[in-house]
Amino acid sequence: MDHEEIKNIVRKFPAFAYYNVDRKIKPLVELLIELGVPRSSIPGIIKKRPQLCGISMSDNLKPMMVFLENIGVNKAQWSKVICRFPAFLTYSRNKVETTVSFLTELGVSKEHIGKILTRCPHLMSYSVDDNLRPTAEYFRSIGADVASLIQKSPQAFGLNVEAKLKPITEFFLERGFSMEEVGVMVNRFGIIHTLSLEENLIPKYEFFLTMEYPRGELVKFPQYFGYSLEQRIKPRYAQMTNCGVRLILNQMLSVPDARFEEILKKKEESSLRRQ
Repeated sequence: MDHEEIKNIVRKFPAFAYYNVDRKIKPLVELLIELGVPRSSIPGIIKKRPQLCGISMSDNLKPMMVFLENIGVNKAQWSKVICRFPAFLTYSRNKVETTVSFLTELGVSKEHIGKILTRCPHLMSYSVDDNLRPTAEYFRSIGADVASLIQKSPQAFGLNVEAKLKPITEFFLERGFSMEEVGVMVNRFGIIHTLSLEENLIPKYEFFLTMEYPRGELVKFPQYFGYSLEQRIKPRYAQMTNCGVRLILNQMLSVPDARFEEILKKKEESSLRRQ
């Protein structure tokens, strides 16, 4: 770390200047290296969360790690978890237990709670009352299986209901989808509400209309919105059209290139035999 980086940390978090190097900072660095965190990542972790250096190793940090491992956080993944979200280990036991209790209330098993927190430690930063509960209630109101959704797409639960979730739902309702169909789409493709309207949903839906598929194809395969328009959807559709065959969206997009070529060839041969 250069002097300017250290100054910036102290400006944001003045207490950092008073941490004892031998008793506070070195033990933390040694623990991070022991957990498999690359040395090159440690300055970034300290810049994001200098408070880590002030937490008691024996009284707080290690007991918290043991507690989180006991609820299923993958011990072997600590390096990735901390690099992804250094603040994870700075939350109080009460904060963690409140979040875990809420996930249990939703019907998420202990095993899956650990998996969720390993994959998306940011979930711990969300307030249960201000974020998680209202979001869960909203998703439930549109027919989503909330316990399953938070396992598949925990990042969706950090989104604002009014600013982000409702506009996505309205987008589909305005285009003739029923609320039940929106719920089905959410259950099949959990990240659909995390996508950008302007950059993703609108251009891909407009192209979908040019392909003249029935609307129900999107309900069956909302994963369509997860593929690149320019690199996957348009080239595959052009190739399919050039062969004079018709595939359902799932067949057209989800299979590897070699399998796609194979399907097109068989369809083309079948079509020629019928002629």
